[in-house]
Amino acid sequence: MKKLIFCFDGTCNSPQDADDFFEDSSISNVLKLHAFFGGKLNSFNARKNVKRNSVNTITTAQQSFYYSGVGTRGSWLKRKFNAMFAPPYGDMDDIIANARADLSTHFSEGDAIYIFGFSRGAAIARMFAAHLPYKVKFLGVFDTVAATRGSLDLNPDTFPASGIVFENGTLGAHVEQAVHLLSLDEKRILFQPTLFNYDKRVTEIWFAGVHSDIGGSYWFDGLSDITLQFMLDSVRDKLSIQDINEIDFAGLKVPGAQDSICIDDLNIKPLVDGTLHSQIRTNRNAATLAPRLVRVNIDDAKSKHIPIIHHTVIERFNLVSGYRPYSLRDLKFKVINANGKLGKIQQGISSLG
Repeated sequence: MKKLIFCFDGTCNSPQDADDFFEDSSISNVLKLHAFFGGKLNSFNARKNVKRNSVNTITTAQQSFYYSGVGTRGSWLKRKFNAMFAPPYGDMDDIIANARADLSTHFSEGDAIYIFGFSRGAAIARMFAAHLPYKVKFLGVFDTVAATRGSLDLNPDTFPASGIVFENGTLGAHVEQAVHLLSLDEKRILFQPTLFNYDKRVTEIWFAGVHSDIGGSYWFDGLSDITLQFMLDSVRDKLSIQDINEIDFAGLKVPGAQDSICIDDLNIKPLVDGTLHSQIRTNRNAATLAPRLVRVNIDDAKSKHIPIIHHTVIERFNLVSGYRPYSLRDLKFKVINANGKLGKIQQGISSLG
């Protein structure tokens, strides 16, 4: 029995993010997962961001497949168009088609399937999982954004309809477990998350940070290392995870890329006081920002279930002067501690202290 892992990166994310060394930019958590699972990039075409050969293997027992994000393929104009609108005839369908082809080529009866994604890549991961005819052992996603197919909504009081890409966020009966890690501090209305429908198989947890502080892609990645570590810990008993000193960095070199992924890109150092990359808007564009609506959904609507906050939110609140997650204002929530236990119901920002 093999373990097949499918990793779908976020909008505009690709291995070339490692080239931006002098900017606050780096590779995402999805690509880091691919590396820790033993995945390779030698078959990745840097100029076109497509795979020439889909086999990425550490052993025959575990194979990882990586797909760069929406907006990383084709001409400059095509990349920009797909990044903004993700039309049904664009990158999203191409990525899913590539993943299905890899599955068809490598799947054998009894193989275990694991799927990961970030942002629109998380939406793609969930679509891919939803339509598989096989069992999925684990679905792990970072801050799902389903602002796809031109579905633009600037109303801060509405969530993106999960029917855009899902059936009311319902996890398919063939998926054993799902983990969804979410941003407390993202304010861009177009980046409202697409939540799962409440299900005992689903773990949804909110963390300090904006969208890419959860899914990664910043060089100053102390916050996204918290979520990366959480996701790795969630599958540690299921998948083979390499130590950073065991990773074959030569296998992560992309032909034609300026810089290669190196140990600096994959070093994990979670920091509760790490840089939070807040968005700043002028008064003219302030209407595009609003606090996130933190909740647990049932059929695209707020339910009676209490949302779960990660314990590092409390630690940041007590360590970083001025950190006040507005999305928790007057909100009832529970805190999951470092041992995975849930605390009592708390209410409001002041209860963090």
